[in-house]
Amino acid sequence: MDMETWFAPAIELGQLVKEYREAAPGEKQRLEWQIRNSDYLSRLHILQSYSGAGFLQGLLPEEKINVIRKDFFMNPATPSPQPEGERHYQMPYHRHDYLELIFVLRGKYVQSINGVLHELKAGEVCMLNPNVIHRDEISGMEDRVLFMGLSSGFLKGELTRFFAPHPEIAAFMENQYGRTDQQYIWFGRNDFAPVQALLEQIVEEDERKLPGHHLVIKGYLVRLFGLLAENHNYICHYQSRSEIEENLVAEILKYMEDHLADVDRTGLAAFFHFNPDYLNRFLVRMTGENYSSNLRRIRLQRAAEELKHTDKSVNDIIHGLGFSNKGHFNRMFSEMYGMLPGAYRKEQ
Repeated sequence: MDMETWFAPAIELGQLVKEYREAAPGEKQRLEWQIRNSDYLSRLHILQSYSGAGFLQGLLPEEKINVIRKDFFMNPATPSPQPEGERHYQMPYHRHDYLELIFVLRGKYVQSINGVLHELKAGEVCMLNPNVIHRDEISGMEDRVLFMGLSSGFLKGELTRFFAPHPEIAAFMENQYGRTDQQYIWFGRNDFAPVQALLEQIVEEDERKLPGHHLVIKGYLVRLFGLLAENHNYICHYQSRSEIEENLVAEILKYMEDHLADVDRTGLAAFFHFNPDYLNRFLVRMTGENYSSNLRRIRLQRAAEELKHTDKSVNDIIHGLGFSNKGHFNRMFSEMYGMLPGAYRKEQ
C-alpha cells in the first residue's frame, strides 16, 4: 500500500489541530466537530483509548492509561505544521498497556522518556516498554513516523523462541509487563528498505483484512523482528529509579519555567501523568519545597532577571509572570531579595 495515502488522514488531522489552536473562539466549535469526526480518530478509537489530560488540546476525554483494544495495530503519527516563532506544543506524558514500536520512515522522531529527550532519525526503530512514562514531540509535516502496538500475548510464543540468541531482547520481552529498569531498545540498520517493505506489506494486510490476515501479519512480524535483530545491531537502554526521578524533576521545573504565566498544579500533574498530591510530595522529596514554593521562587527569580536585563515596567513584569496582586508580589520580592523591585533595579 502507498504509505502517503495511508498517512493522509493523519496529516489532515494535524492541520485541523493547528487551525483549532489558532482559531478565534467562534471558529473553535466547528473545528472541534471536524476533529472529533475525522477519519483518523474514527479509526483510532477502534484501536485504542488515550491517556493524558490535554490530548489534542483537550478535545478527547482523559484516561488513566492508553489501552490496546486489539492484539495488534498500526497507526501513523500526526504531523502538524509548526510556524517559525510559535511556541512548540508538547503532548502530555502517558503510558501504555502494550508494547510499542516506533518506525521512523522519513525525517525524525523526538520523545521524552522519563525526562530525557531522545531523537530517532530516518531508518531507526525504538521498542518501548509498556511501563515507561513518556511523551511525544509533535512531528513536522515532512516527518513520517509509524507506531505499532502489540498486546502481551500476540507474539509471545514465537518471539520467546526467536530471541533465544539475543538474551538482552529476550529479557526485555520477558520482563516488559513487570517492573524493570529497561526503558527501550534502539534498532539501527544500514539498509532500511527491507524493513519498510515489510511494513508496507503488513499495512496492506491490515487494511484489506482478507481471511487469515491475522496469521499472515504474525508471520510478517516474526520476519520483521528478524531484520531488526540481524547482526546484533541494537542497544538496550536502562535508567535507574534515581536517574528517572532526577531527570523528571528537572523537566518538571523546566516546564514550570516555560509556563510561568499560566501553569497550575492540576495541569502540571496531568501533563506529567501524576496525581496532583503525589506531584507535591515528589517535589518536596526532590527539592525540599512543595509546588507553590517552587513556583514562587522561580517566578521571583525570573522577575529579578527581567528587572536587571529589560526595560519592562514592574507592572508588566508582574502581570507577565501570573501575579495578580502587586502588594503581595512586593512583599514576597522583599522577603527574597531584601528590597522592593524598584530599589533592586536601581542597584543593578
